Amino acid sequence: MALGALIAITIACIGWSLWIRRVTWSCRWEVAATLNIGLQGAAILLMSPWASETVGRLLHAVTGVWNLEDYIGHDCYVVAASAIVYNALGRLQDDNATQAAFKQWVERPATLCIPLLLAAFSAGNGAAIYRADFFTVPTDVWLSAYWLLLCGTLIYLLGYGARALLVLRRDPRSRVIANVYLAASASGIVACTVRIITAYVPAFQDLEGGTLVWFFACTCGAGFALASAHSWRIKTRWFSRTSH
Repeated sequence: MALGALIAITIACIGWSLWIRRVTWSCRWEVAATLNIGLQGAAILLMSPWASETVGRLLHAVTGVWNLEDYIGHDCYVVAASAIVYNALGRLQDDNATQAAFKQWVERPATLCIPLLLAAFSAGNGAAIYRADFFTVPTDVWLSAYWLLLCGTLIYLLGYGARALLVLRRDPRSRVIANVYLAASASGIVACTVRIITAYVPAFQDLEGGTLVWFFACTCGAGFALASAHSWRIKTRWFSRTSH
């Protein structure tokens, strides 16, 4: 019940943010932030017990693979974290520099991560043992490697984005939003760190380790959603004042 409420609140925050930012899909400098929010929402939905009981069973009937919806959700997280970095870099560098840095330090490792995740997922317990909450699937060598690769990549991407955010927060106009983004990134990094620990120390997984991961992951998603919505509302108010 508590997990369902946590997921529902997070999805509500994300849905509200997407509504506030609905016109930004065609705005070049804002679309990455909106894409991040949408992908985090999709990831949380796909990882939820509700998706496991519905989408997961349907995918299993078609493919014979359990928990495929969770793997897809994790891919959404990798792309969402990449979008965070792109959004931050785009505010610090010109377009050419942003594209070059993003391709070398973000796009390549993220692109390599996704097929490697699929290989580790398919080889171990991840694809073979069903649980409504994928965090409770017992880890073997392959699933532990899967969590290490996924969470390690996300920590790297969130950390890379945080470096850019630390530069952005030096500007007083960007400080509040950058601080919230940094806090949300920190929550995501904590969620990943806890997941790695519980994957390799199963005793911790039995001590509500999955609940902690959910809490920090949802805090990350809600934090980015609320900050992005607030940032866009500030900009639209400024546009309204200058147009009169």
